[in-house]
Amino acid sequence: MNRLILAATLLTASIAMAEETAPPSANVSSDILSMLPTEGGALHVLVDDIDGNGRPDLAFTSHGNSDIQVYKQIAPRRFEASSPQAVTGFHPNDTIALPGTPKRYLINAEGEGKLKVVRAQPDGRFELVAERAQPAPRASTPFFWPGWDLSLAVVPYNGKTLTLLRGFNPETGDVKSVYQLEIGIDPKHVRLADLNGDGIDELVLTTLRGNELWVIDYPGPDKNPTPRRLWSFKRGWPRHVLPFDVDRNGTVDLLVPMSVRQETVVLLNDGKGHFTEGKPIPYPVKPGIHVMTTGQDRDGTRYLLAGGIKALVLYRENKDTPGNFENTTLSLATWPNWVELKDIDGDGWLDAVAAIQGGGALSPVIYGPLWEAFTTLSASKKAG
Repeated sequence: MNRLILAATLLTASIAMAEETAPPSANVSSDILSMLPTEGGALHVLVDDIDGNGRPDLAFTSHGNSDIQVYKQIAPRRFEASSPQAVTGFHPNDTIALPGTPKRYLINAEGEGKLKVVRAQPDGRFELVAERAQPAPRASTPFFWPGWDLSLAVVPYNGKTLTLLRGFNPETGDVKSVYQLEIGIDPKHVRLADLNGDGIDELVLTTLRGNELWVIDYPGPDKNPTPRRLWSFKRGWPRHVLPFDVDRNGTVDLLVPMSVRQETVVLLNDGKGHFTEGKPIPYPVKPGIHVMTTGQDRDGTRYLLAGGIKALVLYRENKDTPGNFENTTLSLATWPNWVELKDIDGDGWLDAVAAIQGGGALSPVIYGPLWEAFTTLSASKKAG
């Protein structure tokens, strides 16, 4: 229990205490929690088998430090840190895995105004493969449309323009066509969702300061894509949209967490792409939600993981009441910039990892079963 109290205390004080509690290459662990130093703070975390040993590794991108650091998982729940890498260039944003073989990764190199394709070496180091000029890329989403091959939807750090790169070649950075689409103010991460049940994903995204939800439909192989406004919000600053079958009726509904309202808006789909507003999901901490993800565990339990100012909130769905969630909260010193729900240690249960804001931060990995882990950490913190 003493180790749990220590780990929970470190989770709460992850920013202020990081440099005093752990050197840059170490990590602090308990049976249900690992705390990984991310000097300079982390904007994003990628979960993927980077070194090829069959276990998921973690790659933390630091916007402030202008680098990426890989934690190789050398045994279940045991991580070995590689030294930070400057291949990202100045002020990088998200790093993602591209689909296909050979395995390639894409860095949104905002400060250099480029998309950088890299490959991983067995030691976890990244090597540049190709790059392409792209004004201040914030995030990129790979997608496939009939006749389009691998394509990218790229949102900028700020502005109003969504860029679609049709037929993106990771080995050269070349594309077949470029489409510049004017959206609302401050477009955010693009998600893929088959909203009308035709078997082809639409591109769905929010505009933060525009308070809107937008969709780009597949235009056909020879037509230009056109954005359409799906929903407008009176207020809230929606930072994300998440496809999620809320009512379990086989259609893709949408969750829209609000960054300055204490709730997630629920939009229910009739199966044909027409939406009505359902009962919102409350968020327990002011002012609202900075980042969110979803996941379903090995026993069928569905979770939401949300982060905001000084908080990480886990939601667990009531199996008898689809779309009804209970929640538990862990305190943080600042906030998570990115969260993931993935089986990291290979035991079949979902684990949670967060990229934490702030210099000298410790980013947590919380091991499943998650509800038990979160409640144990919360109780340990109170006991401490």
